[in-house]
Amino acid sequence: MEPYNNSSLCRETEADRRRNILDDSALSIGLVSAFAGGRLLTKEEVHRLDDLKKERGHDFFSDLLYSVSHQYFSAEIAEKLWDEIIQHKNQVSTLLQRDIGIVVAALDYLSNVTYRMNSPTLVCETVIEEIVGLSLRDGLTGLFNHTYFFQQIDLEVRRSLRYDTILSLLLIDIDNFKTVNDTYGHQEGDRVLAAMAKVLLVEARDSDICCRYGGEEFAVILPFTDIHATAIIAERIRTKMAVQLPDGKELTVSIGVASCGKAIRTYRDLVDKADAALYRAKKSGKNQVVLANNERKIVK
Repeated sequence: MEPYNNSSLCRETEADRRRNILDDSALSIGLVSAFAGGRLLTKEEVHRLDDLKKERGHDFFSDLLYSVSHQYFSAEIAEKLWDEIIQHKNQVSTLLQRDIGIVVAALDYLSNVTYRMNSPTLVCETVIEEIVGLSLRDGLTGLFNHTYFFQQIDLEVRRSLRYDTILSLLLIDIDNFKTVNDTYGHQEGDRVLAAMAKVLLVEARDSDICCRYGGEEFAVILPFTDIHATAIIAERIRTKMAVQLPDGKELTVSIGVASCGKAIRTYRDLVDKADAALYRAKKSGKNQVVLANNERKIVK
């Protein structure tokens, strides 16, 4: 068998793959194993796979291969390669008189038959998830980091536009944070950031995605939440996030709120809209929530 052309094989980072396909209908190892004949698919899984096939087109088989090998193969060869791996799986399973599973079959075929992988390593899926999770978290606050925020807001905006669902965004900035570092030092500044992040995680809902947006800025993505409900949540967060400094003074936050609407075409449109609302909150007195849609203010 002729080896595959190197030009047909390329590598993508985990961030690239999360950005492109990893959402609530992503391909888990369990689902791919079932699709490969490891067990019967449930009706829900059949529908999920059908939806993915329609959405991803020829890239669907690239996704399948990436799920089992963490290596990306172009759509031009992925379907043919997947069929060959399934055939290899069936042949080896027959010889051994047991199902070897799609992951073992794929790694064996790619490393020992086509020689497209060097020294493959089997790693438990939960371990992979933990490693990926750590790489997407901010070390100080435990919130999702800046990179993950832009991956997720892009995904959520595209989903909102595709399915005509509501989506909102909060951008939160700590008022006068520079004076904390200048007066009390960066250790106190770190304490404030960690304390506010902890409050944010408590006050946000399970469905909300809390991120550290920048140095002293946070962001919260709120799927399926309109501007009015988001305003109520934002005001509660603003009140709860205030922390006491060593001299007894209170450190507060300002929040800009935006929701997807007719003017939103990309995630950048939504971020810019929330950022403009945050700017107005800072310029008009701080410690308040400003809504981008109608520029109405909810003051302290």
